[in-house]
Amino acid sequence: MNTKKEETMNPDLIATCWVSAGDAAPMRGDETSPIPLAERITAIAQTGWAGIGLVHADLVQARDTIGYPELSRLIREAGIGIVEVEFLNEWWTTGAERAAADALRADLFEAATALGARHIKVGAGMTGQSGPLPFATLADAFSDLADEAADAGIRLALEATPFSHLRTTHEAVEVINQADNPAAGLLIDIWHTYRGGLSHDDLYNVVPIERVYAVEIDDGLEQIVGTVFEDTINNRAYCGEGDFDTATFIQRTLEAGYQGPWGVEIISAQHRSKPLLEGLRYAHETALSSFSHALQKI
Repeated sequence: MNTKKEETMNPDLIATCWVSAGDAAPMRGDETSPIPLAERITAIAQTGWAGIGLVHADLVQARDTIGYPELSRLIREAGIGIVEVEFLNEWWTTGAERAAADALRADLFEAATALGARHIKVGAGMTGQSGPLPFATLADAFSDLADEAADAGIRLALEATPFSHLRTTHEAVEVINQADNPAAGLLIDIWHTYRGGLSHDDLYNVVPIERVYAVEIDDGLEQIVGTVFEDTINNRAYCGEGDFDTATFIQRTLEAGYQGPWGVEIISAQHRSKPLLEGLRYAHETALSSFSHALQKI
């Protein structure tokens, strides 16, 4: 069996933050998980994951209670080797908004350093009625952010989303190319590439694989329910249980040469309703099943 097929059969899967967070969701009031971190870490390890994702609210709570050294010990002693932190946003703002954004940045940089995080996930906010910001504003601000990350020894993974100031993967690639900084790369999430109209076959004609620092998989239905953002946080399906053809996405990503871990990002009312262990186990099993189907295509 060739190496690529062996990697496909044994992928390093990250339980991204919402997969273990229980009844918590992005931008739904306090984003802190109601499940104690120690319980989440144990459950992630028990269900076979290689990595854990943690959101800002949970990180700050951990820092102010048990402290980062103890959190790091819990993660490593559970056998979890990969940590990612999120979500860095508003890095282009000015004035009072910038002060809040800088505080968030400092928190995430501190956490990433203390926990030995593989990367920080970076977003591009939410657009208002005025629409996206000028590209030059975003590109210049991100270049400055990338310089700060490089100085701190931190890697950034930038994600385009259809409801943000970077709506397409093409735009995110342009921002990364302009920054031209090894500290900054791309996060490619099947949900957002699919919703952005970029086919799996065309994806790596647009995206330089050497600039891909993180990849996320999930699934969903072709029809959007509610707004795109509402659909994003309420209706993601488990891998292989929707219309997105997760297996082909995995196949194309492997064929392009990606060798890193894979975040599994199931954000849905269905997943939030499951008991922690059951939800983690099912998310892991369905992700592996999609890799098995991808293997048959390679």
